[in-house]
Amino acid sequence: MSAGKMQFCLPLGLIAAGILVRTIAFGSVPAGVNQDEAFAGYEAWSLLTEGVDSWGYPFPCYFISWGSGMNVLESYLAIPFMALLGCTETALRLPQLLCACACLPVFYDLLRRMISRRAALIGLGLLAISPWHILLSRWGLESNLAPAFLLFGFYFLVRGLEDGRFLLASAATYGLSLYAYAINWVAVPLTLCVCGAYLLASGRRLPVKYLLGAVGILFLLALPLMLFLLVNLNVIEEIVTPWFSIPRLAAMRGSELSLRNLLSLRSWGNLGGVIFLQRDGLPWNAMDGFGMFYLISLPFQLLGAVRLVAGGVNALRVRVYSWECLVLLAAGCSVLTCLMIGNLNMTKSNSLHFFTLIFIAAGVDGLVRLCRKARVVPAVVAAAYACSFLAFTGVYFTSYNEEIGGYFNQGIGEAVDFLREREFERVCVDGSVYYSQILFYDQTPHEVYADTVRYANYPSTFLEVEGFSRYTFGIDYADLDEGSAYLIPVSRATGLEDAGWQVEAFDRYAVAWKEKAYDK
Repeated sequence: MSAGKMQFCLPLGLIAAGILVRTIAFGSVPAGVNQDEAFAGYEAWSLLTEGVDSWGYPFPCYFISWGSGMNVLESYLAIPFMALLGCTETALRLPQLLCACACLPVFYDLLRRMISRRAALIGLGLLAISPWHILLSRWGLESNLAPAFLLFGFYFLVRGLEDGRFLLASAATYGLSLYAYAINWVAVPLTLCVCGAYLLASGRRLPVKYLLGAVGILFLLALPLMLFLLVNLNVIEEIVTPWFSIPRLAAMRGSELSLRNLLSLRSWGNLGGVIFLQRDGLPWNAMDGFGMFYLISLPFQLLGAVRLVAGGVNALRVRVYSWECLVLLAAGCSVLTCLMIGNLNMTKSNSLHFFTLIFIAAGVDGLVRLCRKARVVPAVVAAAYACSFLAFTGVYFTSYNEEIGGYFNQGIGEAVDFLREREFERVCVDGSVYYSQILFYDQTPHEVYADTVRYANYPSTFLEVEGFSRYTFGIDYADLDEGSAYLIPVSRATGLEDAGWQVEAFDRYAVAWKEKAYDK
């Protein structure tokens, strides 16, 4: 094969491999549905079918959901897929999958333009097999959309240095990222101000008409969220129209992000755990033993950081623009944002992860360049990553899926479908089940939910629901009502079955009822 064909086929092959590992058994792996994912799905379904969210607001800029809010972009992107496929896990997760797959060629072209074609191939390969990105791509947590849109924004910014028209696309994608994750309300303006100041100081002149257009696009996209903050700071009243809403939350989570955390040893420790240990203790973010980018990446990450710092220092000495400075400044803004977060984890630090991957790719590329004559070194590195990837996929699609099914309440969907078919008058739900999961699978009409919902702790940042419609939450197993059906873990089903209850099991959950109570 000629060199030209190799340059064309290798990236395509890596992109295809990355898409393949993200689409195999899509919709069923991971098993079950996460509580936040379920609420995003219900909001999308309610907007599609009734034109309002769970709180009755037409197309809000930010959901109230749990009480203290939830990002809207995932739900809005899921609406067309739900129109085609119904209210299913696959429809809910498709926006995340498509955005994650789009990251593969974008990341490749970003590195190709900033570093080299070889570094781009290395970075693409690392992204294609990254445990963090594979896990992220396969379920619909709304804040997990943020890395993709931040990557798109940074990519178009780099392209905009060559062609000013791309600045408009950068502003649009950065603006959309504000609706993917509220922490971006700090990360995005900080990054753009710092990078803009650097470009100005380094002598990079941007076309004024496109720059002004980009500022205008970003301002218009950010305006609803600025108004949202004013509403929730009690400066102005709610804005509700038949087509758009800016709601008032039941409670604000203002303490989650604070400048005081910059001086907290805990904040620094949490950041170190994410960057160097590649874990946060949450199994849906990372798998034990593999980390975000595989544990073997740490030396390459450090080597890449040294390479970028050296290149940046050299550029600063002669006062010229360099991609190293741009990446370091943008990554520094992400680090600063992460340090302001009191209880940091991989999701809350998701503005940083693509920059970490750039460091790793630059480090591996630097090692390959240093070992041009010792070809065995790159081969050993490639083999180590290949073995790590094979081990990861072997665990992810088997034992890990069994484990995550416990966290995501596998079987709830089938159990709720059974309850809908039987039309029980009253259903008591075990406390391990989130009310958002019932809403999603039951597809409870908004009017029914709004008229019947009972809160145990209103107002609160995280509202607890006592019940809605025919569902009540929390079961006293010492005093069961034979006139009710019970949605319970299968571990409790055996005792009820022995006591004469009818039981239908669905993976980790079961429905129990007294048949005689429903005889006609």
